[in-house]
Amino acid sequence: MKRVNSRFAYALACIFVVIFVYSCTVSKNKAVADADFPGEPSDSLVAYLERTQCFGTCPHYSIRFYKSGYVMYEGYDHVKKIGRFYTFITIEKLKSIGTKAEETGYFELNNEYRNQHLTDFPTIYSEVRFRGKQKKITHYDADPPRNLVEMENYLDKVVAEDANWILHQVQ
Repeated sequence: MKRVNSRFAYALACIFVVIFVYSCTVSKNKAVADADFPGEPSDSLVAYLERTQCFGTCPHYSIRFYKSGYVMYEGYDHVKKIGRFYTFITIEKLKSIGTKAEETGYFELNNEYRNQHLTDFPTIYSEVRFRGKQKKITHYDADPPRNLVEMENYLDKVVAEDANWILHQVQ
C-alpha cells in the first residue's frame, strides 16, 4: 500500500510541477502583452487598416489585428483574396506594429489628411493602439506625410510575408 501511495504522490508532484511551470510561462507572456497593451481584453483591437475603392482598380480590403494574435482580413474588390480570412501572428509581430508606430511618429500625426480637390483616390483608414496610446487616421490625399504611408505599408507587410490565411466559414 505504501508503494502505491508513493507512486501516486510522485505522479501528483510531477503534475503540480508541470502546472506551475506552465502557469509561470503563461503569466510571463501575459505580463509582456499587458505592458504593451494595458487594459485591453485579449480580443480587443490593436491595429486596423482599410483601403477603400476608387473609380478605377484600387484594391479594396481591410485588416484587423487583435491582442490575442488573431488577424482578420476581408477582401472586397481588386485583390487576390475575395472574402473573409483569418490567421494568427506572434506577440512579437503584434508588438512590432506598436513599435513601428512609435518609430514613425504615427501617434503624433494629424487625425486626418484630406485634399478636397481629389475625386478619384481611395481613402485609407488606419488605427493603432499601443502602450496606452491610440490613434485613428483618415488619409485621402495625394501627398500625405511619408511616415504615414510607411506605417500603412508596414501594416500590410506584417501579414503579407508569411501569412497562412484560412477561409472564415460562416455558420
